[in-house]
Parts: sequence; structure tokens; C-alpha cells
Amino acid sequence: MRALPWKAGALAALTALTLSVAACGDDSTDDTPAASGTGTGCISPSDPLVAAAKAEGKVVMSGPPDQNVRAQLPAAFQKAYGITVDYIGTGGSDNAARLRSERQAGIYSQDVFVGGGETMANTYKASGWLGSLKDALPASVQTADQWRQGETPFIDPDGSIMKISEYVSLPFVINTNLVKTEPKTWKDLADPQYTGKILMIDPRKSGGAVYNVGMFLASPEYGEDFVTKLYHDQKPVFASDSRQGVDDVAKGKYPIGIGFGQADVDTAMSDGLPIKVIVPDLLQITSGFGYLAIADKMPHPNAGKLLASWLACSEGNKVWNDAYGSISTRTDVQPAEDTPKWEVPDHSVKYFDAGTWDFLSKGRNEATTKVKAVIG
Repeated sequence: MRALPWKAGALAALTALTLSVAACGDDSTDDTPAASGTGTGCISPSDPLVAAAKAEGKVVMSGPPDQNVRAQLPAAFQKAYGITVDYIGTGGSDNAARLRSERQAGIYSQDVFVGGGETMANTYKASGWLGSLKDALPASVQTADQWRQGETPFIDPDGSIMKISEYVSLPFVINTNLVKTEPKTWKDLADPQYTGKILMIDPRKSGGAVYNVGMFLASPEYGEDFVTKLYHDQKPVFASDSRQGVDDVAKGKYPIGIGFGQADVDTAMSDGLPIKVIVPDLLQITSGFGYLAIADKMPHPNAGKLLASWLACSEGNKVWNDAYGSISTRTDVQPAEDTPKWEVPDHSVKYFDAGTWDFLSKGRNEATTKVKAVIG
């Protein structure tokens, strides 16, 4: 899950925002930012869809268990359109289990999903739970020039899943007290001096650590030989907890760490610990929880279409990315000013894209199988 440093000081303000909206109601004149529903591609509050959505009473959305998102997004959407969002903050696998149980009982409780690509592709989509987002969204948010990749960022062939966030994944970190000559490439990590001294999040587990394996396998400069060198011959130490891993590197137990969460690294650096991010020769882009979809059977179909459209248009997309602490796929939603330059995708650069349909539906499993065979 993605969480960036500019989120750290926002929670108190966002909590106050939520209380303000709740106290004042739809006609309040509080200071909630933006969210008028009239940004680029956004549906006007006077559109007939809004009246139909209001008649349904509410919309139900599941998304990451993130306090900022929970506080800000429903308040902003209600201010824009006067419609309540029932927000379910949950992990992808937990929500998938909930949906499966409900659907077996003939219950359809959720309209809009924002979640991780693996769950969207291999559970929601594979189970037939998604409707056509391409058909639901207005043409005003599907023009190619609004999106950083130069095309509307649907990832699957029939347009049921869209990337609304994208960022360069954190590569690896060093303890600056222990590593005096900084590695410049991933291949530098195969140096014998680092044998047994690299701590990495276990790529055999669920999560994004295996994306690096996919990146190496896809690169003609690296390939299977490097996967064997790094994940086996270098005798890395495997961890399951990012926060503890960052702490171990910061305390000098290991000089190098791979696969840690951005928020944990940011916290350590903000605390003045001797941690530095190294930006090597090969990078990947991913989206964390930044994938948007709608249910095939929405209990609130008009409100669901409206919320999905708002999350794809400039104002709603900005609310989502500011709250989640990620980077928008839209050209007109800019990253926070203090975002490190390397984290913002530059589409003139060739990255390994961990959010493609091919990788999510097939390549990820292949990378997992390969690294399990290498590690044992």
C-alpha cells in the first residue's frame, strides 16, 4: 500500500473537515476544498444523473483502510453532489471474501471498488464481479489527452478496470553509515561484500515484493541469472514486516534493504535516521490501491456511475490522490510539491509496468513461481 510523507500532517485537518461537513449539512458554507463537481470532465450537479443518484439515497464504495481517504473522500463527494458515501475501508482479500459470501447469498451491497491490481484482476474480474467501466464513464473523462500515458488508462481488454493513480515504486535503501560507496545499479547488489547482508521483503508472500522479480525477468540486461544471484546466491535475509525491516536497516543490522514501504522509509528519513533511497538503472511503476472499477450488479447504479465518474474526473481524482498520498494518472492533477522527482512517472522513460493486464493476470504468477523455485 502506498502512503507518502505529505499525508503525515493532514489527518487532524481532514478529521475536522469531516466533522464540519457533518455538522453543516449539504448546504453548508464550510471551507472544504474544491469538490464542486465542475472540474475537467466532471459531471455537472445539474445533470439528470445527479437527480437520479440522489433518489437512490447513497452510494457504497470499498477502498483501502486509510484514515485520510475515509475522512476526506466521502465529505468531498457529498459536498459536490449532496450524496452520502458509505465507505468500507478494507484490504482486498478481506473484501473479496466478503463479496463472495454475500453473492452466494444473493446479496449485492457494493457499487464502486478502489483497490489493488492483483485483487481486481485475479479475483474481482476473474469471478465476474465487475461491470463495464468504459460504458459507465462519460466521454468527457475518456479523451486521451487527459491522461499521462496518452490514452485512457484501462488496463484490461474490455475496459472494466482503470488506473487512477500511478507512481515509481521505491527501489532499495542503504544505511549511509555502513555503505560508503553507493550502489548505482541493481547489479552492484550482487557484489560479494553484500552476501548475507541484504534484508528484503519476502517475494514469495502476497504483496508487491515479487514485482521486482518480474522486472528483472523482463529485462534483457538482468533476466533469470540475476534473479538467481540476488535471491539465492547473495543469501539475503527475508522479512515480512516493512516497518521492522526499515528499523533493522536504520539500526545497522543490515546495510541494504529491498521492498520496503514508502511510508516506513519516509518516516525513518524524517526522523533523521541514516536511511537513503537509491535510484538505480532499472525502475518499475505501480499503482498500489489506485485501480477503479464498478460492480456488475450495483445496488445504486446511478450513484455508482456518478461516483466512478467523479473519481476519474479532475476534481474527484485530485481528492482521491491527495487523500491517499499518491500520484494521479491525469495530466491536470499535479503531484504534491514536495514529491521527490524520481517518484513521478516520466513516460519518456521506459519503466517496467507492474500494472499491465499481462503482468497482473499472468506475469505475476510466473514471477512468483520462478522466485519460489530459486529460493526454495
